[in-house]
Amino acid sequence: MMHWEENVRLALWAVSVDKLKAFLTMLGVMIGSASIVLVVTIASTGKVYVLSQIEGIGANLAYATLDRNAAPTVPDDELSVADLHRIRTTLPMTAAAAGTYDVPADFSLRGRLIHARLVGVTEDFQRIRNLEILSGRYFDSDDFASRSRVCLISEYIAQTAFKFEQAAGNNLAIQQFQCTIIGVFKEGVPTFGQSEIQRETVLVPFPLIKMINGDNFFQVIYAQAASSFEVPALTREIASTLRSHHRKAARYFVQNLSSVLSTVGNVSLGLSLVLLAVALLTLITAGTGIMNIMFVNIAQRTREIGLRKALGARPAEIRLQFLLEAAFISLAGAAIGALIALVMVWLASGWVTSEVPLRVSWSGVVTALLLSTAIGTLFGYQPASHAARLSPVDALRAE
Repeated sequence: MMHWEENVRLALWAVSVDKLKAFLTMLGVMIGSASIVLVVTIASTGKVYVLSQIEGIGANLAYATLDRNAAPTVPDDELSVADLHRIRTTLPMTAAAAGTYDVPADFSLRGRLIHARLVGVTEDFQRIRNLEILSGRYFDSDDFASRSRVCLISEYIAQTAFKFEQAAGNNLAIQQFQCTIIGVFKEGVPTFGQSEIQRETVLVPFPLIKMINGDNFFQVIYAQAASSFEVPALTREIASTLRSHHRKAARYFVQNLSSVLSTVGNVSLGLSLVLLAVALLTLITAGTGIMNIMFVNIAQRTREIGLRKALGARPAEIRLQFLLEAAFISLAGAAIGALIALVMVWLASGWVTSEVPLRVSWSGVVTALLLSTAIGTLFGYQPASHAARLSPVDALRAE
């Protein structure tokens, strides 16, 4: 029978005899193990953060615009209030819908000329675009019905023009048009100017756009599905609705963010695989170091091997002893490396948790422990087999 208890005891004793050599041997494994934990943690945290940002902007959104470059357009091709009403009322998967119209405009506020973006919006725009009202209020149904001359300004404009004063109640002039500020807003999830919301933006009820420049159509129609699973169907239905109520020659872009989410997932996976390959290369290098050190150990412990064989130890038991030594060194190095990585994540989370919540990937910890131990054991097999093949007589003769 294989004396497992004895072999484990001997392997642990051999590792503990020369602690400095054991530590130096497991150093590469520690680095590789820590790298795996950090790579998986950073990759998973980054993916969750980016996806949450995109979902905050509108993972459940489909949006439609008129393609003005495909063919000459006519006024009837524009996205109308009737289109928004049809999308909101006839498509069952639509949870909310909103339209926008935005143009550059110069504002006069407290004697200061501000070059900003004027955006006409409908009632559900706040909900769909996750706008956060910092002070005052958003438009209500009466503002849209009565075409009240009211507006909301972005946080940047409020800070620039009013600093610590209350913005609501002040007037804002657009050429001959004046409106009363009723609130200050910011994007719940910043788009960094990649949408109709810019740093300097003024929102007005959509009916006021016709009073300002005479236009009465939307540049973008947003529709929000009840769940992300319904977004593809909603996208197709919006496209079908627009085609059926406009000229056949008119072309519309109807898109969603699902492809962006998929791309983010693919990029995260690719980056993780590349970084894991680097960590694996580190572990292979560490495994080579373990193998070399074990060959040196075997050369130094030839008499020990000869004595064990002379006392009846079989080659399989000698092989097992040295394999266990390699496994213990690898496991200890992997555990220390994983612990170091966890401490680093814990320390880093105190600095960035407000921006990016770091979450330890326990699957990465388990992977690091198993993979590091397996590689160390694999590289320890050749030296262990060499020790098992030694002749007892030759081993006892060794000085």
